[in-house]
Amino acid sequence: MRKSIGVDIGGTKMNFAILNEDGSLENKFRISTPAFSPRDEFMNILKANIRDMLGRYDVCGIGVGVPGLQDVERGVAIYAGNCPALKGTPVVEILQEEFKIPVYIDNDVRVATLGEFWYGAGKDANTIICVTLGTGIGSGIIIRGKLWRGSNCAAGEIGHVKLKEDWLSSTLDMDGTLEAISSGPAIATAYHKMVEGEKLEGRVDTSLKASEVAERAHDGDKTALEIFQTAGYYLGIAIAGYVNLINPELVIIGGGLASVGDLLLKPAFEAYQRYALDVSKQVCRITMAQLGNDAGVVGAGAMVFHYLDGDKFWL
Repeated sequence: MRKSIGVDIGGTKMNFAILNEDGSLENKFRISTPAFSPRDEFMNILKANIRDMLGRYDVCGIGVGVPGLQDVERGVAIYAGNCPALKGTPVVEILQEEFKIPVYIDNDVRVATLGEFWYGAGKDANTIICVTLGTGIGSGIIIRGKLWRGSNCAAGEIGHVKLKEDWLSSTLDMDGTLEAISSGPAIATAYHKMVEGEKLEGRVDTSLKASEVAERAHDGDKTALEIFQTAGYYLGIAIAGYVNLINPELVIIGGGLASVGDLLLKPAFEAYQRYALDVSKQVCRITMAQLGNDAGVVGAGAMVFHYLDGDKFWL
C-alpha cells in the first residue's frame, strides 16, 4: 500500500501525518505555526519535521496545504495573510530539491475539501461547498466531482466577502468582511472591544481566544452571546448567498471554530433558512465535516496519489 506525507499549514497550527492509500493515518502530530518567522526559519522547521518522517517511512510524495493564494502550477505560495512567512515562497522547489521526491501544494481549505470529498462527509456527493471556520474563513468548491480553483487559483475566498460597514478589518485590510466578523480572532476581538467599551474599528488581535468567549457565553455572559449571535447571523447570510450562486447538493462546515457548536451554528442556520432560495434549499444538505482537524492532511496526502495516477481531479 502506498504512503504519502500530508502537511496542513494553518495560521496557528501545522498538522503532519502519514496517509495510507486506504485513508488511514499514521504518525499524526501537530506543532505551532511559526507564521511570523523569517522564511528560511519557517522552511527549516517544515523540512526538519518532514525529514524525521522520511527517516521512518517510505513514501511516494508530499502534499502540502498552504493558506492564502498560491500558483499551484509553479508551486509558489503567493500570499498568506495569516502566515506572512510564506509570502512568495517557492515551496515545491525548496522541498523537492531537499528530498528528491514529488511535492504538490494547494490552498489549505481546498485540500481539506478534497479530504472530505474523497474520504469524509462528501463521499456520496457530486457538487459541494466546504466552509472552514478558524483563524481565517475559507471555502472549497467541488463541481460535478472536480475541484474548482478559479481562473488563477483564487476561488472560494468567502472570508473576504464584504457584509457589513464599520466593523473590524480582516487580514486583507477589508473592514466588515465575513472573516472580520465571524472568524475566531474576530469574535475574540469584538468581545474584548465591547467589554472595554471601545468602538469596533481596527484590525483583529489575538489577545483573547474565541474558545474563552464561548465558555463565557455558555456561562450566560450576554455580551459573549451577542457576539456569537452576530457572527453566526452573518455566516448564515454568506452561506445562503453561496448556495444561491452555486446550487450545491451539500454544504460541509468544518474548522476548529465549528467546535463551538450551536452558539455559532444555530444563528447561522436560521439566517441561511431565511435568505437561501427555496429551490436551492430543496436539494442542499448542510452537514458537519467528518474528518475534523485531519481533513487537511488527508486531502494533502491523497492529492499525491491522484497526481501520480494522472487523475485530473480539478476543472
